[in-house]
Amino acid sequence: MMSRAAVRTIVVAALVSLVAVGVVVLMAQFDHESGSSPAHLAWWWTAYLLYVLVFLVIGDWLPRPPGVTDDALVVAAVVLGIAVFMLFPDPGWTAIVLVVTAAGAAFVWPPRAVVAVIALQTAAVGLAFGMGVATKGWPLSLVVLSVLADGSFQFFAALLVRAARREAEARTDLAVAHAELRAAYTLLEVTSRDAERLRISRDLHDVVGHKLTALVLELEIASHLFGEEEGEHVTRARAIAKDLLGDVRVTVGRMRESGHVLEPVLHSLARDVPGLQVSLHVEAGPVEGDQAQVVLRCVQEAITNTLRHSGANHLHVAVVADASGICVETRDDGWGTAVIVPGNGLTGMRERFQALGGSLHVDSSPGHGFTATGRLPSRIPAGRST
Repeated sequence: MMSRAAVRTIVVAALVSLVAVGVVVLMAQFDHESGSSPAHLAWWWTAYLLYVLVFLVIGDWLPRPPGVTDDALVVAAVVLGIAVFMLFPDPGWTAIVLVVTAAGAAFVWPPRAVVAVIALQTAAVGLAFGMGVATKGWPLSLVVLSVLADGSFQFFAALLVRAARREAEARTDLAVAHAELRAAYTLLEVTSRDAERLRISRDLHDVVGHKLTALVLELEIASHLFGEEEGEHVTRARAIAKDLLGDVRVTVGRMRESGHVLEPVLHSLARDVPGLQVSLHVEAGPVEGDQAQVVLRCVQEAITNTLRHSGANHLHVAVVADASGICVETRDDGWGTAVIVPGNGLTGMRERFQALGGSLHVDSSPGHGFTATGRLPSRIPAGRST
């Protein structure tokens, strides 16, 4: 998906062309030669201004009315653009509006639909100039030339937009693959550390702990077999062995309960994402393994979803852990949407939070980006036995 900045740049170029059409018609009003200005001036300016308003909404320069879809806006642009041209085709300048419409349709619709729009608008050009042949005596060559020129200009504009869209989609796919690969590496690294820590804790518990327990028992027996002087040394050795066994149990417990420091891991996920600036705000100490996995997966999914769907330039991620639990908020500056349709990524995020007793809330509106807020409850450490 194209970024909002790229789309607005193209919209500015189109608006310059539209303003040029308005200026030419405005100047023509002061030309007293017959036919140099629209016959129905009020109707022409009404259609023209409505067209400009629709185009500003398509380009996200004006707020979109509730419930109005991209398809509805493009249909309105096609109808109004043809009306603008048909109401004043004489100078040929108004055909620029048709070129702009074709380019706008190429942003939203698939190639077949865009070709249909170009065919319809080109037919309108032929009809308008054909009427000129019948009523004003224009040469037939003018009709043929106008149809070919205007049709080719529309096709060229739509082709350029289509090429820009495909290039943007390719860049997005590459950025998503890069983000997913980095996320997979980071999560694999975290999982590997967890697995290694658990393996060491099990070895300490099963091997060292078992042997120290056996040593304490042997020393207990030995303390009853020796005399007072020898027994004193055995008793001290048994006390040392018991202390050592206690230290091993404490170490094993700490290794099993050891959490993850999220900030460096999140920075690794968010660093150098192509086409997207990711800012981080982290206020969290060590987080338990399964909760850390949910937080990391949530941030990863937010990055890839933003790249795929939002057209955003910036994503802000905030992770805060306090006595009430962990809060993860992601907020982008993309297009936003009036209706949120959960896909696999959003559904998976919600399921991960719910599996740990948490929740996920999403919010969006046209022109105001997308926000996801996930919460995980706090955990009270429980005693562990060995």
